[in-house]
Amino acid sequence: MDKNTWTGICAAALCLAFVFLQPGNSPNGAVETLLQNTMAIHDEAMKEMAEMNRIGRVLRGELAGAGAPSARADSLQSVLEQMTTAEEDMYDWMRQYTAPTRLPPAEAATYLSAQHRAIRQNQLDIRAARDAGKQLLRTQPQ
Repeated sequence: MDKNTWTGICAAALCLAFVFLQPGNSPNGAVETLLQNTMAIHDEAMKEMAEMNRIGRVLRGELAGAGAPSARADSLQSVLEQMTTAEEDMYDWMRQYTAPTRLPPAEAATYLSAQHRAIRQNQLDIRAARDAGKQLLRTQPQ
């Protein structure tokens, strides 16, 4: 795995450790469920991002070997930009996310709902970029 993937995995592990190791600050059931669902989406999105990055490396190699500008090169560049944006959005989400351990349950639920929506959208963006990359791989010129 590349450095960014390890950084993301470590950040997620630290967030989870921070949340679950806080003495006496356990959120109520609904907040706990929302927290677990949000982190599950994050973890799944990280795995999908790793696959997206593997595909991106292949596409970057093809782009580097492409000679003159072409429609294929434009497509490669467009998908690689989509992948870069999805990856940057994931790392932005992880940088700004803080476990709501000190918030009252209602505020924690509101915060986590917004975080859940944001990471879910990022997961959809990662999937779209990954799938676009897979499609380009399937249509490689012979």
